[in-house]
Amino acid sequence: MTRSSAVLPATRVAAGVRAATPWAIVGVAVVVAAGLALRFVVGGPMGPIGPDEWWHGIASVTRGSLPYAIAVFCAEIGGGVGAAATAAIAVALLIVLRRPRDAAAVATAMLLGVAASEALKALVLRPRPWDQLYVSSGSSFPSGHSLGAAALAVSVILVVAAANRMPRTAVTWATVLGIAWILLMMWSRTALHVHWFTDVVAGALLGASIAVLSRRFWFRDRAAAAPRTRAPRPRRR
Repeated sequence: MTRSSAVLPATRVAAGVRAATPWAIVGVAVVVAAGLALRFVVGGPMGPIGPDEWWHGIASVTRGSLPYAIAVFCAEIGGGVGAAATAAIAVALLIVLRRPRDAAAVATAMLLGVAASEALKALVLRPRPWDQLYVSSGSSFPSGHSLGAAALAVSVILVVAAANRMPRTAVTWATVLGIAWILLMMWSRTALHVHWFTDVVAGALLGASIAVLSRRFWFRDRAAAAPRTRAPRPRRR
């Protein structure tokens, strides 16, 4: 057994989260700065910019089609009740599995995500697209659905990766499915014309950053990152 393979997954994840923490802080700062620019730099709430208009013309669905049904499903499950129920199930499952700090990290990421999203929406006041295909109200920046999807997906990926007896294939599948869910949610919000492209990018970046910071908060000490093991008793001679 090599030295690297002897490192516990929880310890390895904790080291990765520590390394990613500065980037997560930068991610939060970038989203906040972008929101402030949209609100104040141009003298008022700013509508679509170049990438927004380009993607708005590409990402669209037809009412009654299968893509439209998928997009609406994402809107429902990623909304207030759906997101809260999904997060509650994940937290409850982790508590049953006796992983309270993992549960706390997931809950913190979701709660902070909602608070950050609502605060930025109230500050930026960016108007939503004018041709919505699904009823949605409130400010457009950032996308709360994309933020919630990223916060939950990244949190779950970190939980799975830190499990000591989890097969490597399970970690790979959790990562692939988590990223796919984030991208699907981002697409759905723009396909339904309820958000601009920059809204969903900002939401996903903010959600992922908050998930990393929440994990760092609850696992900031090495003792929390890896389970305690009993020291071997000395042999009697």
